[in-house]
Amino acid sequence: MGWLFSNLSFWVILFYFAMPSLPGWATKNWLPTLFSDSLGIDMAVAGPIATITIASSSFLGVIMGGIVSDKWVQRNIKARVYTSAIGVFLTIPAILILGFGTTTFVLILAAVLFGVGFGMFDANNMPILCQFVPARYRATAYGLMNMTGVFFGAFITSMLGKSSDEGHLGRDFALMSGVVLLVLIIQLAVLKPKVQEQMD
Repeated sequence: MGWLFSNLSFWVILFYFAMPSLPGWATKNWLPTLFSDSLGIDMAVAGPIATITIASSSFLGVIMGGIVSDKWVQRNIKARVYTSAIGVFLTIPAILILGFGTTTFVLILAAVLFGVGFGMFDANNMPILCQFVPARYRATAYGLMNMTGVFFGAFITSMLGKSSDEGHLGRDFALMSGVVLLVLIIQLAVLKPKVQEQMD
């Protein structure tokens, strides 16, 4: 724990993992409601549309993000960071459109964009961690990352519940894009890997 929390890179990775968890959990828990409200359709229709769109596009993003990162890192040691950053960048306009969109086509397109981007981000979290954290600390590090992501997920789920009750779900959903942009800038500025994997 001492080694991890005295390492600036781990703090940035922790922060970088946690912030996209906000829209990640928000889409899991509130996207059907957002679709229902924005499109004026029944939850029985909105739920499957939102869930299937996000799940299938996230699967595509994971495959794409993994393949691109694995090939690119052979030529550029920073490729995993860059691939993840590209994915996170794709989620930013998607979050804005999901928050303010009002047509089925636009919202589904935004959900696909978000899913692909989040999948690319998700596929590279552990590989990035491996570039900065030695093997002997990785289980603890990844456990802390997951715990932090769940805490942030619980926070955003509760906050958006209040927003939904007040009729501001779309607006507050869109506001998360600013937080994601901030963490993306920090990640690119600080995370500069020198090896493919920290061994000890």
